[in-house]
Amino acid sequence: MSSIKVIVVADTHHVTQPIIQALKNERDAQGFVFLGDHVEDGEKIKNSLNLPSYIIGGNGDWSTYYKKEMILNLGGKRILITHGHRQGVKTGLQRLYYHALENSADAVLFGHTHMPEVRREGDLFMMNPGSPSFPRGGHTLGTYGILHIGEMITGEIKRIR
Repeated sequence: MSSIKVIVVADTHHVTQPIIQALKNERDAQGFVFLGDHVEDGEKIKNSLNLPSYIIGGNGDWSTYYKKEMILNLGGKRILITHGHRQGVKTGLQRLYYHALENSADAVLFGHTHMPEVRREGDLFMMNPGSPSFPRGGHTLGTYGILHIGEMITGEIKRIR
């Protein structure tokens, strides 16, 4: 079974040029996920990629048009996408973890902290792509994520130079 490669971006906050430039190298991607703060940036990135795309709103998005979370069915896996502010991810991941389990998710993608993170808790894969524009937590380079969905879900964080 071949794997599906999905670009994951969050927390651009109106700075899109560096991430759009960086994503030109991800030619083999088959999807794009934007995890909020600011949805119009997600639309701009989506238009530059021409890929199947999923965009949700974050705490900095006031539009009611965009959902605050979604379950994606990709490659036979359930992927929960959320910004993370409703699950209090700045103070820990326990609420997010249980929220993902309640939704029978195989993976959860979240943002909000601007700090990249890839981890596995039991059978649940968790990833925060960080921020391509305003990194935090000692990170000096912007980041985005790549999700690989195959028999197993894996991910990686890429830095923007």
